[in-house]
Amino acid sequence: LEGFGYGRRDAIWQVRGLARHAQDPLPLTPAKGPVAFPVLRAAESVAWDYRASHHSTRGHPMGAYRSALCALGYPDARVLNQLPDGHRLRYVGMVICRQRPGSASGVTFFTLEDETGLVNVVVWRRVFERREVLCKTAKLLGIAGKLQVAEGVTHLVADDLFVPDLGDTEDARQARDAAPPSRDFH
Repeated sequence: LEGFGYGRRDAIWQVRGLARHAQDPLPLTPAKGPVAFPVLRAAESVAWDYRASHHSTRGHPMGAYRSALCALGYPDARVLNQLPDGHRLRYVGMVICRQRPGSASGVTFFTLEDETGLVNVVVWRRVFERREVLCKTAKLLGIAGKLQVAEGVTHLVADDLFVPDLGDTEDARQARDAAPPSRDFH
């Protein structure tokens, strides 16, 4: 809507106002002057996009976390996928997919995502059972484990799962809330 000269919230405000009075028998004149909302911060714009369509051309919800993640020593997906076999690390990403094939003997496969790419995660049954609620519900997940790299494919084999503590800034809340639901167990 910005191409038409409206900010996102301004346009929503105008449309909701008109819709509310669409069935009124008397014609009403619009309110005098536009409502002025503060400009959305970058993380808020991305969060709005993700809530509406699970995607944004403006960025990724994890982008709001990147400086905090770097300060805590967590790599992004691009860096993780270039590390050698056997490297131990901790990673934080958005859960986009959980799979537990019947033929996998209780192993659950996760796909996590950040603003730079995807990370394949293997969670053995014992780890899953120890962190079952977290495995089934987390939108943002921390993995501690060891890389398994073979034939150009990288997997992070989880030793433990955790809820990342990235502070409670407005941008962090927006990013957490924006994470779309994952596609699970299909």
